[in-house]
Amino acid sequence: MLAILLFSLQISAQERGSVKGSVVELAGKGGGIPGVNIYLEGTTLGTQTDSLGRFQLRNIPFGRYKIVASMVGYTPFIDFLDVDKQAKNLAVRLAEDTKTLDEIRVVATRDKVWEKQMKTFERIFLGESYNKKQVKIRNREAVDFSQTDELLVATASSPLVIENQTLGYIITYELDRLEVSKRLTSFRGLARYELIQPVDKRQAEKWEENRKDAYLGSLSHFLKSMIEGRLEDAGFQAYLLKPGMQDLSAGRRGYFYDVSTNRHFSFTPFQYIKRIKDTELYLLDISNAIELVYSKKRVSRPVFMDAPYPYSILIPKGLVVFNAMGNLQDPFTLELRGEMGLARMAELLPMDYELPVD
Repeated sequence: MLAILLFSLQISAQERGSVKGSVVELAGKGGGIPGVNIYLEGTTLGTQTDSLGRFQLRNIPFGRYKIVASMVGYTPFIDFLDVDKQAKNLAVRLAEDTKTLDEIRVVATRDKVWEKQMKTFERIFLGESYNKKQVKIRNREAVDFSQTDELLVATASSPLVIENQTLGYIITYELDRLEVSKRLTSFRGLARYELIQPVDKRQAEKWEENRKDAYLGSLSHFLKSMIEGRLEDAGFQAYLLKPGMQDLSAGRRGYFYDVSTNRHFSFTPFQYIKRIKDTELYLLDISNAIELVYSKKRVSRPVFMDAPYPYSILIPKGLVVFNAMGNLQDPFTLELRGEMGLARMAELLPMDYELPVD
């Protein structure tokens, strides 16, 4: 108990850092470049360079981020940034994107085939349960498709702008590639979040309520609760699955809480979590899959009859590294099945979201 208490106290107060710097052309043709978007990927933390190409970001929770510098006509700059007690000073050089400058885009007629492909894209990218009147891609025409009998591939000619009136964000997403096949569905890109200004107090409260609901029971909530030593208090009940028991249908052969089914065994997080030396990062050193339920929400069609709650399986696919806020450094190191695996852009929060203190 003492070890858990000490570990929890280490991360109870989230420390903050800052980064500043300047952006110039790689070729060195002139001074700083004004109007460059500078942001920490997946967060609301962003700004633009001033008339001299300078920028500064403050109040950044300690951890590792991807910092992005982007502007039309230049190849985006992307690098990892460790934010800690030492203030950072970056010198960013942008190279001209000759492909973009020379390209004249011809938009093909958006026919019935494209509309069908777009509906598949929106289902995979945005999700299946979002409010279509409140979450929209403003520039749908930017999405292009190529398709065979086995694979649908989507790319975008410009960053996608997603207006999310359910959570109160404008998301600019630089889509690299989305793939849909019979075996696998995946997409990757860079996201920048901006807060929408609420029209009144009622809308602000509704957005905060929706954000809180999206966070509770999420992967970030689980990982943060795990390193704080408060899984059960937060509402999570987790076990380690034995090899070969990663199929969601396994639940129909027993009960979630019944260890005698020989499906799983108890999970003590502090046996598997390691603080990475000289960083604000944590390593989940585990090979078994984790199965869990979030008992503070209920579902109408549960996987287990004795646990009518959202059910998920987390399967390690590499070194699972995350920060104190519960954000994975590489999302591809965990395969998510079940409830957590259904979360898409319409339900995802920025990585710097913090649950309000009651």
